[in-house]
Amino acid sequence: MVLLLCVQWTACGGGSAAPAVTTSPSPSPPSPSPPPPGTIPDTFFGLHILGLADFPAQVPYGEFRNWDTDAQWPELEPTCGAASGDPSDPCFDWKNFDQETASLNAAGIDNILYTLNRVPPWASSDPSDPVCNGTNPHPGECDLPIDINPDGSGTNQTWRNWVTALATHTNGLDDATGTYLQSHAHVKYWEPWNEWYRNPLVTNWSGEVSVKATYAQMLRLTEDVRCIITGKGTIHNYPSAGASTPCTQTAIDPTAIILTPSSAADAQYSSVMPNLLYCNDNPMPGSICNWGSGLNWGSQAVDIIDYHLYAKSITPEDVVHSELPAVRALLSSTDQAKPLWDGESSWGVLGMPNNIWNGDPFALAGFIPRMLALYWSAGVPQVFFYSYEGFLFQAGSLIQPEATAWTTTYNWLAGAQTAQSPFCQTGQFTFPSTVYSCAITRANGYVALLVWDSQYGPGGTASPSNCTVSATPLICGSTTVTVPSQYGKDWVDVGGNTHPFSSSVVIGANPILLEGP
Repeated sequence: MVLLLCVQWTACGGGSAAPAVTTSPSPSPPSPSPPPPGTIPDTFFGLHILGLADFPAQVPYGEFRNWDTDAQWPELEPTCGAASGDPSDPCFDWKNFDQETASLNAAGIDNILYTLNRVPPWASSDPSDPVCNGTNPHPGECDLPIDINPDGSGTNQTWRNWVTALATHTNGLDDATGTYLQSHAHVKYWEPWNEWYRNPLVTNWSGEVSVKATYAQMLRLTEDVRCIITGKGTIHNYPSAGASTPCTQTAIDPTAIILTPSSAADAQYSSVMPNLLYCNDNPMPGSICNWGSGLNWGSQAVDIIDYHLYAKSITPEDVVHSELPAVRALLSSTDQAKPLWDGESSWGVLGMPNNIWNGDPFALAGFIPRMLALYWSAGVPQVFFYSYEGFLFQAGSLIQPEATAWTTTYNWLAGAQTAQSPFCQTGQFTFPSTVYSCAITRANGYVALLVWDSQYGPGGTASPSNCTVSATPLICGSTTVTVPSQYGKDWVDVGGNTHPFSSSVVIGANPILLEGP
């Protein structure tokens, strides 16, 4: 049965209404209390997989973000615009999406994150725009359709039809047999736009553009996503600028979770997230951010705060000790209580002049457990590693030593119980202050301790600064530590090699796992 949904607010019975009463962001500590000991789920280990040819993944993972997968809007609605949100409209081509979600389902992946943006040429207000990200094959993908105005008003019907059709399809509501979700992964998490800070209307961005949108336009896109999919929220600046219309639409998936459009933790883009949520951090002239003074409309439209926590010119330790507290300090107490996700991260593009990880594959191997352990310890409950191709897998084979380090880290941490709070600490036992230790337990009395010395490797202060050319690439350092007595069985390096117990071990930038009996 094809489910046709009402996508016009006025037709659904909505009308102008006064904005909901809200409160201003309140002062609060810059970071939440560390998470209590608990299980690290396999879903924490999220991946990007760029295209159909590379399914299934050759490394273990538990969650997936559908982005850069040849199954975004331009591929799924390539040549024309559906007149409604009916996914059976011939303008839609679900082949790529269905193949990917079927492959994910077969791999045991249930609920995935989907990123909605990239405007197809037929819908773009400037289909030949050369500054958009991904100019080949989709110039103009950063230019919104013409039916949403800079102040957020307009029908926004092109976007709403697209969101309605995709949400209807991924929930199997257009499948007469009622079996679609038995064989396809389900989209539970929805991100309205990828890295929208790469936007000359809200930052001094000069590179490839993700979108040209005001704050009012991005708010409207996000609010429409929330209303269409979950049946909740308020649509501001509809039916006209300054108006607000309660969502009265029947939910497609009332359990769906809405993320913020993703932003960056870098200091030069730090104002983008709080302005989207509250309009309280000196928005640029002309960016049309008019819900300050405690209205908090952006905050009301989202369930999860989504940052991309790359460590390119800095270390994972710098991210958790500097960038994360800084961005959390900009959030209201309400939004600090929401999950803060790492929607995309890695060591970034190698070869760029400011990337400290260039030319050091063994440091990249150590980067993986450092990043994942530290982000979990800092209260980040979901990480999506970008990307699988080119970073862990390429030309039909795994990239080493990075891919083995990913699998080793997964085996160390997925399903393990964190045994202390915070999970990763410095200065424990008799270790030097630069040594991190993260304690885990498992069933049947298993105990283990992940340890490394952050003074070595890229971004460190001691030699070797390059792990790959060091005398011990899998260790990358020369700090001798006494093994605590409870970890007297053996130890495992990031390459997955098990070594016999010794009362003292040499550690460095690349974590090792001390195991107890």
